[in-house]
Amino acid sequence: MKWDKTAILRRIRQLYKKDVDLSYNALARREQSLVSAAAYHFGSYRSAVGRAGIDYADVTRRPRWTRQRIIQQIKDGRRKNVNLNWSAVIKRKDELGKAAFASLQRRLFGGWDRALHAAGLHSDEVSLYRQWDRPTVAFELRERFVHEDSVSSGDLQKDDPALHAAAFRYFGSYDKALKAAKIDPADVRKRRKRK
Repeated sequence: MKWDKTAILRRIRQLYKKDVDLSYNALARREQSLVSAAAYHFGSYRSAVGRAGIDYADVTRRPRWTRQRIIQQIKDGRRKNVNLNWSAVIKRKDELGKAAFASLQRRLFGGWDRALHAAGLHSDEVSLYRQWDRPTVAFELRERFVHEDSVSSGDLQKDDPALHAAAFRYFGSYDKALKAAKIDPADVRKRRKRK
């Protein structure tokens, strides 16, 4: 085939739309004449890809991760209800898994927790093991009470066993944890009986 600039750009776009691997080495194995013609007409294969309106970083085997690209992967995962805790994400072999490892680079985020925060999430929202302390336990109990979620000991054991365990661990008894949350244990028992 005789390649000209228009034909080269058209072919690169067609391959991109078909999700063909457009990295230099992969395309050179598949369509060497296209790669050579692109270099001849545009100065380099990379320039031809750019002129076709495609970000070259999207077609390289090892993508150049940016903070924004990692944030986008996290947001996409959140929208799809993907488990975003570290131990689950690093087992993934997809872009989200790669983004997690890339987030560790100092030039990007220096840690997965920081990447989650930049995406608008708190690491506790996705962590399997929440970090508890006395104020957090009291706050969570108070929030449940204000939103009229049950804070009875039995219901909390079923709904949020980690919070229930933390209440005992930090306050010594469940009633003391309720009092720290400015909740009268007697009100909790009355509310339970009404239901």
